[in-house]
Amino acid sequence: VLLVCAIGLALFAFIAEEFFRGIETNRNQNKQKIGKIDGETVTVQQFQALIDEYSDVLKFTNGVNSLSDEQLTEVKDQIWNTLVNNTIIDHESKKIGLTVTDEEIQSIINEGRNPMLQQTPFRNEQTGAFDKDQLTKFLADYQKMDQANMPAQYKEYYDQIYKYWTFIEKNLRTNTLAEKYQTLLSK
Repeated sequence: VLLVCAIGLALFAFIAEEFFRGIETNRNQNKQKIGKIDGETVTVQQFQALIDEYSDVLKFTNGVNSLSDEQLTEVKDQIWNTLVNNTIIDHESKKIGLTVTDEEIQSIINEGRNPMLQQTPFRNEQTGAFDKDQLTKFLADYQKMDQANMPAQYKEYYDQIYKYWTFIEKNLRTNTLAEKYQTLLSK
């Protein structure tokens, strides 16, 4: 009888432990969520990654190593507003099958007139206009570079420029989708 009670108590403890572990996991998952946008959950990690990305872009473009607390607060607000707008536009665009193709992005880059492209370091020194050939050369060099033999400061600089370019390219796609969606709504 004592053995059966001990085994029963051990099984109950095991089941209770799993139950409480499940509740704790649920609480931890809820702590990792900062909000929902149009039914999509935004986690702390996703939001922080966007903050880090945008902060790196600001540091690169302004030539600083860090941002003030006030600037970080502005970045967080701006990221949240942008995330809300982009998520809603993306969701609505998917409903109607509206997309931005790689060819459209390449066409924008080839034209070189988009204001975001003018902010990149890939500009013609004489005219100040965006130079797609400089971009193409940089991307080819970046893919080929032997990072092991390159001095750390050059590697870091190339990495910063590449991250900046991917940020610009992502925003080109997002802004183009928003423009297409708004044009469709206005018609």
